[in-house]
Amino acid sequence: MISKTLFVRFAASIIGFAFVSTVDAGSLVSNGSFEQTQFNGVSYELGSNNWKPAGITGSGLTGWTNGSNAQGGSVYNLWFNASNATTVDAVSQYPSEPQRLSASFTGSSPDGGNFVAMDGDSKANGALSQQINGLTVGIDYRLSFYWGAIELSNRHGYTTESLNVSLGNSPTQVVSYGDPSGPDSQKLPSNAFTGWFQATMFFHADSTSELLSFLSVGTPNGLPPIALLDGVSLVEASAVPEPSSLALSALGFVGLVVCRARRRGATTSD
Repeated sequence: MISKTLFVRFAASIIGFAFVSTVDAGSLVSNGSFEQTQFNGVSYELGSNNWKPAGITGSGLTGWTNGSNAQGGSVYNLWFNASNATTVDAVSQYPSEPQRLSASFTGSSPDGGNFVAMDGDSKANGALSQQINGLTVGIDYRLSFYWGAIELSNRHGYTTESLNVSLGNSPTQVVSYGDPSGPDSQKLPSNAFTGWFQATMFFHADSTSELLSFLSVGTPNGLPPIALLDGVSLVEASAVPEPSSLALSALGFVGLVVCRARRRGATTSD
């Protein structure tokens, strides 16, 4: 017979596997976890039209393009090695200043590993984007990602932060933390970290190839407010099972195992 303890562990592993194995299955995003880079594990400012790290081509982040600033300023988006994001300065165009996250940062995202930090200052922000191919016209797609808000270690003050997200010509969708027009009590305290959030959005494909774009927008200018991003995934909405139906399917399988175990026990005792 299967012991109760062993059975409970077996059932939990089935349910856990059912959920984990479907989250990013078939994602159309390349390098959505930001693990593939030219940076050899060292935190770096992403290459842009304004500044190119020595020996780095493109943004330095495989599959992604670092855009330009709408006001003509120098775009400031960084890639961080999660293991030393608060202790080692990123290689950047500002070598005389500390370029690391506030000590309140608690570690890598639930996606694990490394991540991108995007400046929300209107004079320094620029979109991080990727051309998504293989879309089906007329189909809805589910975009998911992890994000959070924080400051660099050498900046102090209350901030707010948003990520403006778009896919092709679909309306831009926004996730945000804090109210720019509200009192300090409605903003992120100085040097604080929000923790990681998971966001889910749905977009309608109008073309087989569309641009996926993330733009950090924060207040006030000069601090700067920083948005963190990781675990980007885009799949057909119809390919993502509803959590309730997925759980019922897993539990149904578990129930079948229970019935068989009981029948075997009854046969053995006869």
